This record gives sequence, C-alpha cells and structure tokens, in this order.
Amino acid sequence: MNEKDNVITVIDAVQSGDVITVTRKDGTVVGDLKALEAADRYHKLAYLDLEPGDLVTKYGQTIGRATCAIRRGEYVHVHNIESVKTND
Repeated sequence: MNEKDNVITVIDAVQSGDVITVTRKDGTVVGDLKALEAADRYHKLAYLDLEPGDLVTKYGQTIGRATCAIRRGEYVHVHNIESVKTND
C-alpha cells in the first residue's frame, strides 16, 4: 500500500466481516480494515470512504473514478468505478 492509496488489494480472498491488517510493502502496519463485502484474491476494498467523482488510487497511481459512494471496506471493481485518463 502506498501512502496516497484509498483502496487496498487483498492478498487472500476475504469474506464480509473479516478484519484485515493493512500493511505497506515494507511491512509497516497501517491499520485494520473490516471487509463489508467479500472480495476475491488480488481484488480491491476501499480503505477510505469515497464519494462519486473521487479518484481511486492504488499503488500510488490513479486507476479510476468512483461512480457512486463507496464506503470504507466495500468491494471496489467495475460496478462502482470507471476508467479515467490522467497524467500522474
């Protein structure tokens, strides 16, 4: 996880209600996150609440824009984000 990120990638599949320890690549623990929805391995959950139009950042890079409100812990995928062209 990069300090700019507002989503996390789960390393193993998670179920709704699971508590995930969020760490950076160097092993630094950032905090815990309760999954509000299930997510498959290598899929994303919101680490912060997102509003419609917010840019979605993963590994320090913009990967899309929220198309609706996404709560912390919700599954983030094509059903609630869209692609954007950025210069970052």
